Amino acid sequence: MSAPPQSSLFTAPQPIRNLFKLFPLHVHDTEALPARAPNRVRERARLHVFSTEEDARLGRPSYNPGCLKWQTFLRIANLQVDLVPSTNHASPSGSLPYLLPSSSDSRPDIPLTGFHIANYAQKHSTQPLPPTENTPRQEAFLSLLGQNIRPAWLHFLYINPRHTDLLSRLYLPPSAVLQYPLLQTLRAAATTEILKATRREIMLPELIYQDAREAFKALSVFLGKESWFSGGETPGVFDAEVFAYTYLISGGVMGWEDDALERCLEGFVNLVEHQRRLYEMCWGEGQGSV
Repeated sequence: MSAPPQSSLFTAPQPIRNLFKLFPLHVHDTEALPARAPNRVRERARLHVFSTEEDARLGRPSYNPGCLKWQTFLRIANLQVDLVPSTNHASPSGSLPYLLPSSSDSRPDIPLTGFHIANYAQKHSTQPLPPTENTPRQEAFLSLLGQNIRPAWLHFLYINPRHTDLLSRLYLPPSAVLQYPLLQTLRAAATTEILKATRREIMLPELIYQDAREAFKALSVFLGKESWFSGGETPGVFDAEVFAYTYLISGGVMGWEDDALERCLEGFVNLVEHQRRLYEMCWGEGQGSV
């Protein structure tokens, strides 16, 4: 779900996909959401993310790396937004997050996704930000997140049976009747994503976590003694993306029942310090866990 190209884990059943192959839909440009009287006036922009009602109300970090990346960057830009708990099915683009600007914006009902959120942050930030475009070197390291770290995240949360309860609580409806088939769908989709990213025919957990550790090692070397991956005084989008994984993986915020993924970060002190520094900059102390 959550950087490098990512497809949604919430896919339609095969018969429905076959139907749309016969009668494909034409995809139009993004249009404004229909105005609803109770929600027409937004004093602040609203970021729709995976979150609980309480965490959204308190502005806590999302438990989804893709959502947390943009939530973090908006905080780096010192933009106050309202969080709205949502799902992929409720998103105009079919995935989260998306941002609805405040009502005072020139195009308040056009949902913003991806780097449109970054451009919005650049435009409205109260402080200078690094360029939103990644440098060539950052692009090279960005692939590590998609090909090495994200597969480990997917395996750890979606496939590892010790996290079935956590996965169900975060992403599945409370109905026991619906949970089992949706759980199987999520796991099948996660498996497909992992195999595609790792370019292997079978899933090998030991190698998946080994790849993740090698990726963190490379990122640690890349960061070196700098405070931020941006190389400047202010963190950028790449910093937010790395933080989205390191924060959720470490520190006990997710309540993991296994430490295999957190062990991948062991020894990389500068990455842990980077995560701590960015968290304190954006949230300060005293936030609760997922």
